[in-house]
Amino acid sequence: MEVRIPAGRPVTVVSDLHLGDGSPSDAFMGKDRLLMDLIAEIGAEKGVLVINGDAIDLLQAHDLTPVLKAHGPLLRAIADLAQRSQVFYLTGNHDHDLRVYKDFLRWEVAERLWLGDDIVIQHGHQFDPFIGADVKKSGTFTRVHHAIERRFGVWLRIPLHDFYTLPNRFTFWLGYRLWRVVALRNKIYRTIGLKKRADRSQHYMDYWVQSESGDPMTLTFPALKFGADSGARAVVCGHSHMPGNFVRDGVRYVNTGSWTFQQAQVTRIENGEFQVQDRLSKRVYTDALYHTVLSGDLHGLNFERWWRNQYLGWLRFRKGELHRRKSAAR
Repeated sequence: MEVRIPAGRPVTVVSDLHLGDGSPSDAFMGKDRLLMDLIAEIGAEKGVLVINGDAIDLLQAHDLTPVLKAHGPLLRAIADLAQRSQVFYLTGNHDHDLRVYKDFLRWEVAERLWLGDDIVIQHGHQFDPFIGADVKKSGTFTRVHHAIERRFGVWLRIPLHDFYTLPNRFTFWLGYRLWRVVALRNKIYRTIGLKKRADRSQHYMDYWVQSESGDPMTLTFPALKFGADSGARAVVCGHSHMPGNFVRDGVRYVNTGSWTFQQAQVTRIENGEFQVQDRLSKRVYTDALYHTVLSGDLHGLNFERWWRNQYLGWLRFRKGELHRRKSAAR
């Protein structure tokens, strides 16, 4: 479902809150009061709030009930704002069945929102070459991932240098060992004429390592292409949790970041201008996190090349060790 509203009113976009069950594996990490303050500001100016997907993490919490128990006041604040102003919820891959709750939560649910004729907002998983193709199938994998994190009390996430823990480093090492087996299997597949099946698994590993290396979910160029093809001057999406705001080939790409862990990014659209800022650090984002993507440095990067460059032995990885040294020097 696609919705279009006139441009003119100030629009605030947040995405990827990942409100979960309130347990230690709830990546929102209790920033309810901070978000409620933002909601109060939007209400005071009679602005529009766009929640750009993956706010209620049904894959982590399994059901709305534990989310309501953990984040009830925050969800009530959003519902109250929806009665006084406009709140749009654009479905993401973690909450694609959220329409069931739209009457209870009082917001308008859609898949895509146009501001005027040339600004388009959508979650962004539609540009993901794996999740976009089959949201339900990818959801099964994500549920298993969340279950492991909850059971063992660890974060198994990318980029590795931001989650440079022994369990995550071991998971990467184990992933490489698995990849060696998969690569051998792919040789056999190609020998017996199953090239498409081999290419798909190779594509997935390349997608994964490019996500790890600076283009999460490989969204950037597909989103820009969608903007050019649809006549949009700006494409606003989330999904990858990597905030940014820049123009490439005449199309503006805005990524709304996330509210997971120590992040609280907000996108502001007013009078045709865009700003992406973190409510905690006050940092304003432009293209700094996208230099590797836009320079083409990731072109042709595959898992084997990444491993040879990054792995130092004994569960040590180059970027992680450098990040650790920089943190120790501060």
